[in-house]
Amino acid sequence: MSAVSMSPLAYEEFSKFLKGNNVTTNVIRINLAGMGCGGPAFNFTLDAQRPNDEITKINDLTFLVDNDLIAQFGGFILTCDEENGMGGFSLQTLIQTDNDCSTCSGCH
Repeated sequence: MSAVSMSPLAYEEFSKFLKGNNVTTNVIRINLAGMGCGGPAFNFTLDAQRPNDEITKINDLTFLVDNDLIAQFGGFILTCDEENGMGGFSLQTLIQTDNDCSTCSGCH
């Protein structure tokens, strides 16, 4: 199983997004940006391959994900706004995390 997957529609939209933002590389890293009450937050960065990376090629895009992140979350499904109804791109993890707000004093 690949560390990253996406539908043809998500691929098309993500490629347009990269081109529209003048991104000239096709190597994208998925990082854990942090944990919050809503669960994990991820981001994309432009980066080079590292020794502990899992590499997933989808057409002309190359996604890099650290193997420790894959062990924790199982991998990722990238969806576009038409698929997720959220007005942008999102990453769903294959392993669901517990999002119980027990570590904070509540939303304000």
